[in-house]
Amino acid sequence: MRMLRIDYQHANTPTPWLGVGVLISALVVLAVMGSHYQALNQKIAFWEKKVDRIERQSGRRALATAALTGQAARAQVREVRQANQLVSQLSLPWNALFKAVETSGGKNIALLSMEPDMQKGTVKISGEAKDLDALLEYAKQLSTREAFGSVFLQNHQVHEADPEKPLRFSLLAYWKGATP
Repeated sequence: MRMLRIDYQHANTPTPWLGVGVLISALVVLAVMGSHYQALNQKIAFWEKKVDRIERQSGRRALATAALTGQAARAQVREVRQANQLVSQLSLPWNALFKAVETSGGKNIALLSMEPDMQKGTVKISGEAKDLDALLEYAKQLSTREAFGSVFLQNHQVHEADPEKPLRFSLLAYWKGATP
C-alpha cells in the first residue's frame, strides 16, 4: 500500500485572480454608490430649503386662511351630519314598512304614494278605495301591523269625474321603525 501525502498548506499558492476581480468590482460599485448618495443628499438639502422658504412665506398668509379653515370645518361638520342622517335613513326597516303597506290592501285599494317623514316618525299614505268600507278596512288592517302604531284618516273625497267614483284618501300612520 502506498503512502498518502496530505498537505493542507500550500507554500506556493497562485494569486486567486477571480477573488481579486470581485473585490475590485465591489470597490468600484461602492464608489459609484457613494457619489450617488452625495448627489441625493444635495438634492434633499435643496428641497428642504425651498420648503422652509415657502413655509415662511405662507406663514404671512396664515391669518387670511384661518377664516377659510373655519368655514371648511363648518362645511365638514355639515357634511358629516348629512352623512349620518343618510346612514340612519338607510338603516330603517324599509322592507317591513313596504310589506305592511302592500299586504294590508286588497283588490279594492290602489296605492298612489307613500311619504315617510323621519323627523316626525310618520308615513303619509295616499290612494284610492272602491268605497268607504274598503277604506276603513284598509285603515284597520294597517293599524294591526307591527310596523305601525296608530293609523288616522286625514282626508277623503269622492272623485266625481271618474265613472266608478272612487274614494281618494290620505292616511297618516305612526311608523314604529322611524325614530322621531
